[in-house]
Amino acid sequence: MVATDYNTKIMKIMLDNLKFSITDQGIIQRLLCFAENEMISRKPQNNNYVCYSKFGALMRLDFRKSMENGYLVGFRHLELSISPHYHFNNYLHNGDDFTPKNCLKSLKDIFTLLEIKMTEFDLLKVVNIEYGLNLTVNDVKNLIAGISFHKRTSFIVPDTLKPYFKITNATKYKQIKAYAKGLQFADHPEYGIDINTFRFEVKSKQSKCISKTGINTVKDLFREEVYHELFQSILDEWENVLYTKEREKFNEFLQDSNRDKFNYERQKYMKINIETKNICRQIKGYLIDKFLSFQDSADSTYETLINKGKVNIRGEPSSLINLEYAEYNIIITENNRLGFGNYLK
Repeated sequence: MVATDYNTKIMKIMLDNLKFSITDQGIIQRLLCFAENEMISRKPQNNNYVCYSKFGALMRLDFRKSMENGYLVGFRHLELSISPHYHFNNYLHNGDDFTPKNCLKSLKDIFTLLEIKMTEFDLLKVVNIEYGLNLTVNDVKNLIAGISFHKRTSFIVPDTLKPYFKITNATKYKQIKAYAKGLQFADHPEYGIDINTFRFEVKSKQSKCISKTGINTVKDLFREEVYHELFQSILDEWENVLYTKEREKFNEFLQDSNRDKFNYERQKYMKINIETKNICRQIKGYLIDKFLSFQDSADSTYETLINKGKVNIRGEPSSLINLEYAEYNIIITENNRLGFGNYLK
């Protein structure tokens, strides 16, 4: 049975965009009727699809055609794309913090609108998911400018008109995004989004990668433990990020015939460059702080970790977290609570 208690203690890992694959013909026919009456027909990605959208492109239905002798005889499957965070804000923006309670309510609202029953949630397979965390820093432009590599892959700026939006294709099926969420909505102060809001986000677009977080169908989005796994994923991906203002030097290491050269130089750089070490540890510490601060338990034993202010990214050690000695090693315990390994060395 899918949980219906929207006061559950799920952590605040923000789900921005979700795509589901549906093969159940009953649901497909019902949503086709909805699309024809409530949505706008749009140009498909190719001739194999019939597509509809609502709220711009923030809700989309892509019906995969089934053809016989050149005639349309039905639809093989349906790809349903939704944006629960935008839905929460009346499809205006996704720049604020998005609580689990609000996320689950948005999901319930969307599925109610689409007339998808809770008993059908297992029939909606998750095939694309975007999730991340927002942090408020003191100089988001400086932070974005220095984010250069994820493992051996360069971050790029896909649109020169948006220099503070970076993305990297970590693998064929996974992207890491790092961008200035506050600048994205700088022309809309009425939304109340801090100009120095930094967004770190993971986009996974392969079922076998998504299933590693414990998510297979919509039903899983209502289970607490998957949000622990999503946070662990975010933390792991940040660990693979290299912050440097010496990008060209590392580009040369990538061309070296010794494939281990880049990793060796990266590790050495992280040890001797104080600015890089401090910034990476500060962001990592604040990711943990924020995750813990979103727990509903008032008697958290990790209260001293909570950093209420902005993250300082100018290289000075934080006065709230001992970043020189605090090595964070998140462990998801069997009872789904967070533990720390080697917190103080």
